[in-house]
Amino acid sequence: MGKIKVKDFNLAHTLECGQIFRINRVNSWYFVNAQDKFFKIKQIRNEIEFHGVDKDFVVHFFSLNENLPEIFKEINKDKYIEKSIGKYRGLRLIKQEPWECLISFICSSASNIPRIKSKLKALSERFGKKITLDEVRDYTFPLPGKMNDYEKILDAKTGFRARYILEANNTVDIKHLNSLRTQPYNLAKNELKKINGVGDKVADCILLFALGFNQAFPVDTWIKKTMQLLYFDNNSVSNDRIREFGLDHFGTYAGYAQQYLFMYSRNDLGTSDRLAKWKTGAPGI
Repeated sequence: MGKIKVKDFNLAHTLECGQIFRINRVNSWYFVNAQDKFFKIKQIRNEIEFHGVDKDFVVHFFSLNENLPEIFKEINKDKYIEKSIGKYRGLRLIKQEPWECLISFICSSASNIPRIKSKLKALSERFGKKITLDEVRDYTFPLPGKMNDYEKILDAKTGFRARYILEANNTVDIKHLNSLRTQPYNLAKNELKKINGVGDKVADCILLFALGFNQAFPVDTWIKKTMQLLYFDNNSVSNDRIREFGLDHFGTYAGYAQQYLFMYSRNDLGTSDRLAKWKTGAPGI
């Protein structure tokens, strides 16, 4: 069992903000399955306790070596992001394995978090290997080449995404995915978009959550609605324009700003009416 003293870190915010899906909470512990790693972790005030992985993995996976106060200084450009940081301070970007992240966000298309979790669980059960920690059973995430049965992929309730998953399984090379870390942002994004089922939003999620591109600014339906209201006077603008604004306005760590805005708008507002009140600074919002 390992322990680490932490500062500016909130485990719950980090795991529950929609950047990772194969997690389950059992009492005070989060059980996290990240490709071939299966571990449990909990936080009590400024200390985290973990079992199943070592300290180096935890520090890397949860970006504990990043200077969060310095990141806040760069992205805290207006009252909306300031409010979001105040509520969800300690949320950090997880450094996932790009292959599992790729399939996760292919599964995210036209879906929600509970359904994404269900699809990934079903794929792991059908193609992964059993793994157990403290009598909690789960499955490793299948590597490329292992998800080779279209009917089984379809049976995991993946719908129209099944053909994308099968094609990625047959064509994607992990070494090539990892090599994108050293490429310029636009080049890495264009390479990802060559994979069928990967558009701008999915590519930006992979770049942000797995490949270290903190400037990536994924635009889904909710972020589009939020950004249009807060920064574009509720005018309809393209996803490209929102991404460009995100990078220009928030800078190198625009992806952090996206996650904080996403968490606040989704969890604390949730409706167009409350979102509009947030913009006007209504009391209690």
